[in-house]
Amino acid sequence: MKAVLAKPCWDYPKGRSESTYNRVWTPLELANCAAILRGAGHEAAIIDAQALCLSPEALAGRAAGADLVILTSTGIDRWQCPYNDARPFVEAALALRKAGLTVVATGFYGTVNPSAVINLTGAHAVIRGEPEGAVADIAAGRNLGDTAGMTFRRAGQITDNPDRPAVDLTGLPIPAFELFDLKRYFYEILGRDFLLFEATRGCPYACVFCSREMYGKGFRKKTPEQMAAEIDYALEKTRVRTAYFIDLEFTVARELAESVCRHLVKRASPIAWCCQTRADNLDEELLALMKRAGCRLIHVGVESGAEGVLSTSGKATTKDAICRGVRMIEAAGIESLAFFMFGLPGETDADREETTRFAIGLEPTYASFHFATPYPGSRLFDEMSLEMGEDLSFPLVPPGRDLKELKSWVSRATRRFYLRPSFVARHLAKGGPRHWVRQVRLFLSYVR
Repeated sequence: MKAVLAKPCWDYPKGRSESTYNRVWTPLELANCAAILRGAGHEAAIIDAQALCLSPEALAGRAAGADLVILTSTGIDRWQCPYNDARPFVEAALALRKAGLTVVATGFYGTVNPSAVINLTGAHAVIRGEPEGAVADIAAGRNLGDTAGMTFRRAGQITDNPDRPAVDLTGLPIPAFELFDLKRYFYEILGRDFLLFEATRGCPYACVFCSREMYGKGFRKKTPEQMAAEIDYALEKTRVRTAYFIDLEFTVARELAESVCRHLVKRASPIAWCCQTRADNLDEELLALMKRAGCRLIHVGVESGAEGVLSTSGKATTKDAICRGVRMIEAAGIESLAFFMFGLPGETDADREETTRFAIGLEPTYASFHFATPYPGSRLFDEMSLEMGEDLSFPLVPPGRDLKELKSWVSRATRRFYLRPSFVARHLAKGGPRHWVRQVRLFLSYVR
């Protein structure tokens, strides 16, 4: 079998209705699936239309001759905060079907509304949830009708097979990193030749705004030996120079995080990398190890500077704990990127002002402001009894919130944070012209 694993082309840096950014990052779950298919003796290629800037028709042209196309509706980096705009995915699927190709859809949209995906796109089937297990069954020649976690049309009726258990991460092969042309991938803060790694899947916390539909049940992790082998393989087979450990909370599995860092130190790895974690899951000893291992940036979800809003968001932390964590990050010589959002339940204008002031006083290296979106599968969506449309649409902001007003708060907070004389002076002193140009471009992408 000749299989193509494809990602549509989303608008960069943001779509028309996006709250977050459409980064040009490697679609890691497609590399996992490609490795599974190759291990079973099949041909597998990855076509990332976003990295290649391909139209739906151009994507279909490149996929010509494939026996199967697996099309993702969200990359693994967007599983918890998926794309608001399904249009590029639908258009890509329609172009592939028009070209006579067999299409199996995966990703967020197929998971939360598989029947709508089949009706809108004409896809032959949908993989619900994590794709690797179903792809392994497909690679083994199992009939779609016998494959758990699949939705498909049979005799004019849409059928949902039983859910499949969560993927055992220790059973995954090394991702087919070599299928990525890394010079096309980048993170604006770190640079190019960019790759995603994944050590864990899931999260033990219960924030109201994250969708967990794609993560399966429970918190799972790979072994230290597995992660060492993946890092070694990436260093040997690719030109990786920057990377992101895409785990929702990298340091929750502390022993695994330490093992990854020690291996990077042992390899004298040239990779400059970042991760995401909670500010209250850090200490000086761990941060010193991460710094030695090449960690250059840590993403921290702050969300709100108002204690009342923070307590109802499910973050299970405090402003004091956040302050301590961010200050430790900066003291360790690692940059920090703090995320904030406006529009959470019960929030007032006074709370938004407090959040803006807290962001400025916290003084992370970077700050990213967004508006809260009730993603299907999130507690925010469920507690408000919202529904997803058959056109795959869902509310951009919680009912009762004004989108224009929230966007205005995002823009104002961004300008107040980045146009402070102290911030400008700090970054002017930090680097040369290339650094300054990168900072200006980053700022413009935030306020665009």
